[in-house]
Amino acid sequence: MILRRVFVGVFSMFTLAAQAQTTHDRTDTLRRAAAYIQRGDLTSAENELQSLIKQTPDDPLALNLLGVVRMRQQKLDEAEGLFHRAIQAGHKIAGPHINLAVIYASHRPLEAIAELGEALTIAPEDRQAALLVKQVSKDAALAAMKSGDKEKALEVLTKARSLLPQDPELLYETGLVAYESASYHEADQLLTKALQYQPGYPEATYALARTYLAESLAKPAEDQMRKYLSERPMDATAEYGLGYILMAEQRLDEAQAAFQRSLALQPDQTESVFQLGEIALEEGHNELAQDNFTKVLSRDPHHGGALTDVGVLAYRAGKYEEAKADLERAVASAPEFQKAHYYYALTLSRLGQKEQAEHEFTVARSLQKEHGGEHHLPAAQP
Repeated sequence: MILRRVFVGVFSMFTLAAQAQTTHDRTDTLRRAAAYIQRGDLTSAENELQSLIKQTPDDPLALNLLGVVRMRQQKLDEAEGLFHRAIQAGHKIAGPHINLAVIYASHRPLEAIAELGEALTIAPEDRQAALLVKQVSKDAALAAMKSGDKEKALEVLTKARSLLPQDPELLYETGLVAYESASYHEADQLLTKALQYQPGYPEATYALARTYLAESLAKPAEDQMRKYLSERPMDATAEYGLGYILMAEQRLDEAQAAFQRSLALQPDQTESVFQLGEIALEEGHNELAQDNFTKVLSRDPHHGGALTDVGVLAYRAGKYEEAKADLERAVASAPEFQKAHYYYALTLSRLGQKEQAEHEFTVARSLQKEHGGEHHLPAAQP
């Protein structure tokens, strides 16, 4: 009996030692394969992994690494199959989900984000997965916006935010899409929340200023733009933005100073020159206004605002044929600019072209109804 117990004890020790050796060998093989992949030696990596998979066909780490090899070889269908096998093995590891997300990112972003959600469920602190959620959603939203599919952009970003609800970057990106979709109240909420999680976030501050102005909230817009400029005082676009906001508040002298600061920072820009012309026109300095609009048109012959105002000056001077030519060009260059259609209609009426004038009045009224009360600033410069 004693001998039997000794034999059983020795056998158990040998079994444990064998298991430990097997585990040690497996770990070494995986480390060698990973090092080969890192060096770009995919053949050696595959040899190591295939030997391991031959012994243990459902080894999730080996399957995942072999999938990475296939990805590097651009054999994406095989890689996808290997990652799925690694997941189906039943061991909870984040790697295969992250790698599937990389495969899906460009063409199937919602599926990519879903895989990253699985990865974050397994490993909530996985920084790579969190960064990929943001990158995949940003790239997909940008592509959707470029193709005019704002709903798709919002869907992708909303899905990403469900995984990282307190991420200020995702709140900011979703706020931008809401702004571009004219959902200003939603943009306001999202951008305000982004600033709660990351106070002083410059891009969100600038975007909130744009949103407030679109909501006709000029004073809050001014406050946000000044806050942005306190952080980035050399931003010519922001100085232009401040000037534009001050014009909406009818503080023309302060607006003029902001546009001049903008030009001092970026002398070759056009929009501040145009707005200085607008101020001169409003204050009755017609010659100065004409000079500014001429300067704008020398840089951009199709500038709808400058063409319109040159036509306005000609109309007010009784030069109706000249005004008509300028305003025809303005309407062609900026078909949604209400002021161009309105003055074109007035000019046609003066020239006795009543039917065409009535048509332009109708267009002007529809544009006023559609865009009335909205002011828009350019996006922040990167």
